[in-house]
Amino acid sequence: MTSRFLTLAGLLALGACNTPQAPAPAAEPPPAPEPPALQKVSIGASPVLSSAGIFIAIERGYFAEEGIEADTTTFASSGAELLPSLVKGDLDVGGGNISAGLYNAFNDGHGLRIVADKGTVMADCGYLALIAATQHVPDGDVSKFEIKKGFKMGTTAPGVSQEIATERWAQHYGLTLDDIEIVHLPYSGFLPALANGGLDATVQIEPHVAKAVAEGIAVRIAGDELVYEDQQSAAIFFSEKFISERPELAQAWMKAYVRGLRDYNDAFFHDHQRAEVIELLTKWTSVKQVELYDQMVPVGLKPDGGLFVESLAADAQWLTDHGYVKAPVDMSLIVDTSFIEKANQDLGPYIPPRTVEPVAAPQEAPTPKRVVNPGGMRPGAGKPGMGPHQGKGKKVKKGQ
Repeated sequence: MTSRFLTLAGLLALGACNTPQAPAPAAEPPPAPEPPALQKVSIGASPVLSSAGIFIAIERGYFAEEGIEADTTTFASSGAELLPSLVKGDLDVGGGNISAGLYNAFNDGHGLRIVADKGTVMADCGYLALIAATQHVPDGDVSKFEIKKGFKMGTTAPGVSQEIATERWAQHYGLTLDDIEIVHLPYSGFLPALANGGLDATVQIEPHVAKAVAEGIAVRIAGDELVYEDQQSAAIFFSEKFISERPELAQAWMKAYVRGLRDYNDAFFHDHQRAEVIELLTKWTSVKQVELYDQMVPVGLKPDGGLFVESLAADAQWLTDHGYVKAPVDMSLIVDTSFIEKANQDLGPYIPPRTVEPVAAPQEAPTPKRVVNPGGMRPGAGKPGMGPHQGKGKKVKKGQ
């Protein structure tokens, strides 16, 4: 009995030893690596419609996708005001009008560069326009207006692209710059000056033009394309420090910027997501009323970011002839389109969206419908399938 009991006990013990054990819990997967920290890029621009490419790229996350934190500062007078910060390297990128200070800084050995479009006056894109105080335009009839001797007209600084356009307007009315008085004010100061008699007329930029007209302060006479079509009025500048120390980040910045330019063209020239783009622009520009954007003349921002070198060279010569620039400027050195070229190579060619009209439900005897405006273009925006980058002028190639 004892032997049999021990044998049975031994078998039971052996069975217990062979009972399958519960599997060990699976090891926790390693945590996902932290995304690389965004690298800060300091940007300076004015709160106007010509800065749309920058603002869209910020709001739609294009800079963030390129690993960039867009540290943006707005300047009231754009190019001339932000230039010292750009020269010192406090700003990596600047967007503003062309000025004598830019060329003088380059001639003094500062290696900043003109790298992309930020505003061109083209046909149907007279975002810079001559406006006049209402008392100088009887009954709002622009045909009765003329610039008169002694008129006070504004520019943002001495020796800026706006002054060149102002001279063209004076000549249009048979005068010279010597016949008028130039008053230097920030863009935001023009409207109050027109209202209180401090200015008689001025070349102003959108969205301030639409705002002046809507508030009854001034009358829009005509866009600058009437006197200076294809003027490269404003541009994007890279600082020497940004180009030399962080060239890959500079290239990434440009790729995001070109995406912003393309979205701008989609919205303003092809009615694609227009309301959405306008809504985000109200966060950055000085005009917050959405309805005013339909009254604005769009800015000429080429979807490929190209530059008109002929205009840049002609204006640099004007600034030299008038004593603002101390020595002739070699445009082949100060203009660098390699960043734009690489960005467009990476993104591929710009393809405008098509506006597809909804098809109505068929009736009993459907009549063939004629296709209107097959390119999806807004009136006056160019040939179907093209953006507003058509114009007379030569696009700058690499190294010019």
